[in-house]
Amino acid sequence: MEDPLKIIAEAARRLSPTLITHEIGSDIEVILYNLAKMLRSDYEKFVVISFNDAYAAVMRYLKSIFKDAEEVFGADKLISINPFLEEDLRPSLIIETSDPELIVGRIGEAVKGLKNSIFFVLGLDIYGVRHKSELTLMIPGITKVLSRAPGNSVIITFDTKMFPESILEIVNSFALNVIRLEVRVSGVSIQRVLTIIRSPFMDYNLKSWRYEITKNSVVFVPEK
Repeated sequence: MEDPLKIIAEAARRLSPTLITHEIGSDIEVILYNLAKMLRSDYEKFVVISFNDAYAAVMRYLKSIFKDAEEVFGADKLISINPFLEEDLRPSLIIETSDPELIVGRIGEAVKGLKNSIFFVLGLDIYGVRHKSELTLMIPGITKVLSRAPGNSVIITFDTKMFPESILEIVNSFALNVIRLEVRVSGVSIQRVLTIIRSPFMDYNLKSWRYEITKNSVVFVPEK
């Protein structure tokens, strides 16, 4: 099982939540698309929790690349927090508040009864830029309500470049699987690198792969 995406997918099946940290240039959208392609059929519902139009941005990017973007990453249930563009996507629920307890409570009511479902939480970093002090309430609250039912899996994305190390340590502490996507620049060379920081597979923890994005696949090369 040397394909890191297969490792991450299997880790997400076994443990939840999964945190994927990323930065500009790492093409997080393509990684999410490929994970969804591997995982979606394992679950009864594909649910997206989107802050500040993050899902709309991801879908716009994916549709420009993949013909089956809607089939692979289209939400069975979309919950939009403080949207503008996403209102056109007809979310199942729109939440217009920044209060973490109210947001978590409304999400909890909306997903009550859902089991064996996969949840993608997008845009928490955008929320956190405006409300850093609320992240320590928001992240554990969301993961708790989404993981409550048996068989649920939660995948959270988070842009690391927006926050100091102290915030990132807090965010990481709530995840059982932690994956890092980064862009390394050395002279004129630019490389995308995926690292499995934490997972139930000890042999792969702290292992890194360089990767290239093509229209048809993600090509991984293990780092020496």
